[in-house]
Amino acid sequence: MRILLVDDDEALMETLADHLIHQRYAVDITTDGQGALGYLDLFSYDLVVLDLNLPDGSGIGFCQAFRTAGYEQPILILSATDTPAQKVKALDAGADDYVVKPFDLDELGARIRALLRREQVGLPTVLQLGGLHLDPSTCETAYNGVPVHLTPKELALLELFLRQPNRVYSLDAIIDDLWAFENPPSEDAVRTHIKGLRQKLTAVGAPKNLIKTVYGLGYRLNISEADSQAAPLPSSTTVAVEQAWKKYQGVMQERVAILEQAAIAIQQGDLDQELHHTSQMTAHKLVGALGSFGFPMGSTLAQNLVQLLKTSPSNEIPAAQFHQLVQQLRHEVDETSVENTTETVAAGAPLLLLIGADSPLIEQLSLQATQQSLRVHQARTLEDARRALQQIKPQLAIFDIPVSLLTHTSSLQLPDQLVHDIASFAQQFSGPFLLLLPPLSAQTRLHLIQHGVNQLLDRTRSPQQLMADALQVMRTTTTAAKIIIVDDDPQILQLLQISLTPWNFDITSLTDGNQLWATLETVEPDALVLDVTMPEMTGFELCQLLRA
Repeated sequence: MRILLVDDDEALMETLADHLIHQRYAVDITTDGQGALGYLDLFSYDLVVLDLNLPDGSGIGFCQAFRTAGYEQPILILSATDTPAQKVKALDAGADDYVVKPFDLDELGARIRALLRREQVGLPTVLQLGGLHLDPSTCETAYNGVPVHLTPKELALLELFLRQPNRVYSLDAIIDDLWAFENPPSEDAVRTHIKGLRQKLTAVGAPKNLIKTVYGLGYRLNISEADSQAAPLPSSTTVAVEQAWKKYQGVMQERVAILEQAAIAIQQGDLDQELHHTSQMTAHKLVGALGSFGFPMGSTLAQNLVQLLKTSPSNEIPAAQFHQLVQQLRHEVDETSVENTTETVAAGAPLLLLIGADSPLIEQLSLQATQQSLRVHQARTLEDARRALQQIKPQLAIFDIPVSLLTHTSSLQLPDQLVHDIASFAQQFSGPFLLLLPPLSAQTRLHLIQHGVNQLLDRTRSPQQLMADALQVMRTTTTAAKIIIVDDDPQILQLLQISLTPWNFDITSLTDGNQLWATLETVEPDALVLDVTMPEMTGFELCQLLRA
């Protein structure tokens, strides 16, 4: 959960922030009321701690301003004034609690927890789901009575999922909830925390899919069989990646077996030239294949083996180090799950920006998009969408205009301000921009088209048909570039074919560089992707010949 501290006493706020961070809250600090308004405009906070005496105005005035601006979460007032009249003013201005300075940090923490519980209607103090048990006050976690020892971030992640078990959390939402604005982690770091949490839960008997990846959307708790059936179906890309990994995991294991033979030979001092060369090629292929399938640790281990195999003469390869790396690689390949392989590939799919307040239609469109191998980013308003464009680059944007936004004077007109906002977004966004419309006059529709909207769709149509129409617009506005990929590793070729298909590329895959010359004449590609290390001719050599 995320808390905003508003007070010009920086030393006190730093102390309070450290205390709250230790209790697994994400904390931002600002020293004045105007700064707080800016933060509230950018981020969603679960609670605001507000001092009454600020350098740019009264805390009571800013409390009223927060409420006027639409902030509905709890506000806790801090003040050195302990008079009933001041407390009445603060509470009437919209505050939920009033704490007098100096205060006890533990008591303030308890008041914050109480206010946050008030927002979670009916939520027990101790969180429990099936055999999973978490007590936020003691930071104790167990599964079927077996203690689970988690890091602070893993504990915060699990608490986040348990507090809203039906919600799908995107990586952005997780970062917003659990990390401060000044120190956000990378998405890969968040995935690492989730992977660690999954492994620790699985180690004490929890199902492997207790924390479920909802492809293209994020993560949620896998509550029950009924919820699993109601969850989004895997996309065509996801299914293809899963099938590819199931097909090639045995090949990966065979490659590790070759490296295990090399490890034994190195220990015995009799690594012959043929096995040495085969091991080098095998480790090199594992670097690319494991990395492409979304296993960076396995790829790194294989890369370390490649470096050791470059040692000359070969009898100076450190046997113990080589053997340990191979053992770690064996564990990585044997223990990797199909779900992990799909996560990285899905992260590179085309991105849909879906704009509109929460509604059944928005939810259904999100599900349809993920089944069509798209990622989805949701924004409630056009203003939110404009801000999102500073961080993301979607390939398609859809804005749902509900009937409630029609003017009262005529059921066939949109408010002038809304039309202006739509035109402004269309100018800022370079990709296809589609509107889902209620009944509107022909003049209004023409006006929207003239201001940059690519296509108007009837929002009463089925979600499946709406998404099919949207994808057709995206494909017709994108040239199907022809790409030839040359790589002697069929696993990487298949994975690239799967990953790039949603982008509307026309792909030709070749396993032999010698096949390239005849293919160039028939395909006439727009781009080439060449593997560097191939047996007959390297990618560098192919590139030199092509340029000549």
